[in-house]
Amino acid sequence: MSSYRFIQLDVFTGEAFAGNPLAVFPEAEGLSDDEMMKIAREMNLSETVFVLKPESQQSAISNQQSANSQQPAESEPATAEAVQALAGATASEGLESAKGESQADPPPPVVLRRLRIYTPAREIPFAGHPVVGTWNALAREGVVPIPESGNGWTRIHHELGVGVLPVDIEFQADEPVQVVMTQGKFEITNEVDDGQDQAELARALGLAREDLDENLPIQVIATGLPFLAVPVRSLSDLRRCRVNASLLAEIYLRVGATGCYPFTRETIDIGASRAHARLFAPADNIPEDPATGSAAGALGAYLVYHGAANVDAVDGRFQFIIEQGDFMHRPSRINLDVKGEAGAIDEVRVGGPSVVVARGEVFV
Repeated sequence: MSSYRFIQLDVFTGEAFAGNPLAVFPEAEGLSDDEMMKIAREMNLSETVFVLKPESQQSAISNQQSANSQQPAESEPATAEAVQALAGATASEGLESAKGESQADPPPPVVLRRLRIYTPAREIPFAGHPVVGTWNALAREGVVPIPESGNGWTRIHHELGVGVLPVDIEFQADEPVQVVMTQGKFEITNEVDDGQDQAELARALGLAREDLDENLPIQVIATGLPFLAVPVRSLSDLRRCRVNASLLAEIYLRVGATGCYPFTRETIDIGASRAHARLFAPADNIPEDPATGSAAGALGAYLVYHGAANVDAVDGRFQFIIEQGDFMHRPSRINLDVKGEAGAIDEVRVGGPSVVVARGEVFV
């Protein structure tokens, strides 16, 4: 019998017992696909992450040497009230500058780790809160090179089911305080525009069609994982959602989504918040998810794409917060940084803090 240690974190929150719980197995080599699936069912969280060596031809040792040679840019402390820290100076600025100084093609990114992400029902290729939480945990494990001063940013690359993506990690006093992930290309893959279909969807959410916000479309949106975004008129309407799980799963699977993400542009907090959302994914045995970074990233891009973010861009970037989890008594605040304009999205970044709440072992 072998043992595998895990770290449990609450993600997209600075307080324990809020945000979205996540289990991370930082040394998962030796586990089979079937064992990973069984462990994910046993943990019974919305996602469990298994960390493996990269399949890239370049080693983690080379990556640590590369990261140590970077000079991370300084950044202001990140808080939910000051989301501008999200797109502040990061190591990516140094990379962009380097491109301008050399005509040669840059070397391929060196990959530090490979992440495999499981729900209680299946493996998925991409998700937000697992990436943010896992790299907070790995930074605490010493996997990520810390800036020489103990303060600033380090950029790493990792492998997911959707490919190699960058992650930026902010440190203060040698501790990770925020992880910011760059997501995939924003896509709109489907739309629910038929009146009867909209009424059926509203009924699956326990609402009437009149409760939907007709100023925005009901669309399947993605930055790596597709979600059915459903605009709702008000917070009170969103609070009233009572899901018919079988009907809702049938509807969102029919249109090619992995979950339903109803949202309203009314928010609980005053300030940087621009939407409040809920995530229902009954087909994956997730009655409700308290914080969904992949869905929030897609929603942030959707709001900018449709000119509905209600925030001014700074240097072409829109920075705001999406709220989630409050109706589950697990408030989560997801930081969004979207580069682009109405009708054209160039880049989506999602970030936030995480808190370690438990450590343990699983015996296989």
